Amino acid sequence: MTGRDSDVDGRQVFRPRRVLAACMAMAGLLWVAVLLYLFRFDGVPMKTFLSAGFFVLFFAVSLIYYARTRIVVDSRGITYRGMVRTRRFSFADIRKLDVLPGPVTVYAIRSTWGFVHFTSFFQHHQRLARILVERAGLAPS
Repeated sequence: MTGRDSDVDGRQVFRPRRVLAACMAMAGLLWVAVLLYLFRFDGVPMKTFLSAGFFVLFFAVSLIYYARTRIVVDSRGITYRGMVRTRRFSFADIRKLDVLPGPVTVYAIRSTWGFVHFTSFFQHHQRLARILVERAGLAPS
C-alpha cells in the first residue's frame, strides 16, 4: 500500500521508493561477488578484504533501512517505523515540521517526545508533509 492507498479506517502508509531497496540489494550482491572473487587470488592484502566486507555491510544496512522504514498515518496520529525503533505520535504532540530543501529534501517532525525525519526518497513525501501540517494544525513560519 502506498501513500495514495488507504484502508477502510483511513490509514495511509508512506514508504521509501522500492527502487532504492532494489538498488541497495544489487550493489550488495555486486560487493559479495567482488569479495568472493578476491579469494581466488594469493597475496591479496587484508585491508582489501576488509574494504570489500565494509561495502557488503554498508549495502546490507542500507537495504534493511529502505525495506523496513515506513510512516503510517491514521486518524489519531502517525507511527514511524525505522530501522531499529518504532515511535508513535498523536497529531496534538507534533509541534513543528521543518523542511530542509536541497537535492534531497529532509523533513523533520518535531514533537513533544522527540523527533523523527523522512526525506524526498519517500513516495508521496509532499502529500505526507501536507497531511501532517493540516492534521497537526501547524501554521507556515
